[in-house]
Amino acid sequence: MGRDRTEVGEAPERGFADLVVETGSGESLPARDQRRNFRLGVINGAIFRIGDVFIDTEMVLTWFLAQLGASNLLIGLVSPIRFGGSFLLQLLASSYMERQPYKQPFYRAISAFRSTILLVFALMVALVPVGSPWLAVAFFTVLTLFSLSAGLVNIPFMDVVGKVIPARRRGAFFGQRMFYGGILALGGSSVVGFLLGESGLPFPINVSVMFVLSAIFYGLTAWSWILVKEPPSPLVLRDAPGHEPGVIAALSGQLKRGFRVLREDALYRHLALVHLALLVGDWPSSFYVVYARRELGIQAGLVGLYLAVRTVASILSNLVWGRVSDGRGNRALIITTTVVGMATPLIALLIGTIGRSAPGGAVWLGYAFAAVFLMSGAYSSGSGIGLINYLMDTAPGAQRPLYLAFNNTVFGLVRFAAMASGLIVDWAGFRVLFGISAVAYIVAFGLSLTMSEPRVRLQARPGQA
Repeated sequence: MGRDRTEVGEAPERGFADLVVETGSGESLPARDQRRNFRLGVINGAIFRIGDVFIDTEMVLTWFLAQLGASNLLIGLVSPIRFGGSFLLQLLASSYMERQPYKQPFYRAISAFRSTILLVFALMVALVPVGSPWLAVAFFTVLTLFSLSAGLVNIPFMDVVGKVIPARRRGAFFGQRMFYGGILALGGSSVVGFLLGESGLPFPINVSVMFVLSAIFYGLTAWSWILVKEPPSPLVLRDAPGHEPGVIAALSGQLKRGFRVLREDALYRHLALVHLALLVGDWPSSFYVVYARRELGIQAGLVGLYLAVRTVASILSNLVWGRVSDGRGNRALIITTTVVGMATPLIALLIGTIGRSAPGGAVWLGYAFAAVFLMSGAYSSGSGIGLINYLMDTAPGAQRPLYLAFNNTVFGLVRFAAMASGLIVDWAGFRVLFGISAVAYIVAFGLSLTMSEPRVRLQARPGQA
């Protein structure tokens, strides 16, 4: 049986003045503190995007390894370690977080560690000879530690978001974070381009400077969030499953609790199925440019146009998606963005079909193919807002760390299945991969239509923000 829900209908949007966040202790945040927390959270997100740009996986990290003469095998490990390693310790962190009334001390400690290891590596890059094998060893050590710390920071951060940002303002919250962050990230990308260019600093000093800049901006990110006024959380009993002494026992207990949630919570189970279908639908994302180059014969210069279109679409659509989330609910947002996602492989298939019967039309086809990246950019930002906000609305306050950690762990592992997309292209071609993607989006769309809106009345359930 799923948990009972008290749903709300289409209510008019309310401002901060008449929204109160209930905490597990029965205290509430004044409207002034809510406004302050909202602004700090948006600033936090914008600064985070700049820090992330300076250690971008494709533009900086893999390029750095290539400059060191690393093998393709080592270069291929960067992305899985960077994004896959972040979920490894989240279940253990959730066990600890559920027993802490305040999450900010843990966030503060891990954030300080994250910035410190970046500064240490920046110093090593500047001092250790480029030809030394120890530089590559240090790189992967730091990358692993950074990835683990990023995952650990995520749990207290998202839990505090659930406590201090009212449910009907989370769409605007994440939308504005991504909008302003995207704009600032464009400026950060220009700095990266300058530092890596011929007129910039010599290698490896340019990389060292970028790691220093990243550490500084990550530090500012943590500082802005630490200023947030956090109310206490409802606590899970220390003798509850997942809180047994010992690492193995705690991990096993949290996994059992997570799968019990998946089995008993109908709302979360439904969300998980939609999320799974959407991940399969997103498999071709790494191959659209390759398809355009190999199958349509587009000019190499159009790749820059595609990246620009995708970035601008992602930035501008955030403001629209935030309004949909707050005004219509996250169920409506997931449905809408799934349709946008579905259009992406269908447009690619359509343009490819036209291209087969239109010899000599590669020039205009190349510009038409920009529509694929327009849809892709809009979908990726909107889907991210909808999925995380739906999860936040679903999770009870006391169990929010468990929901977040279990969800991140499960779908972090599922993401590795995307490696099958390359095999599909090798065995059956791009069009089959796009077809599979379209079918997955259709399945996700059908499932999303039967979802329930989880947004509850703020005063209906203690501990639910």
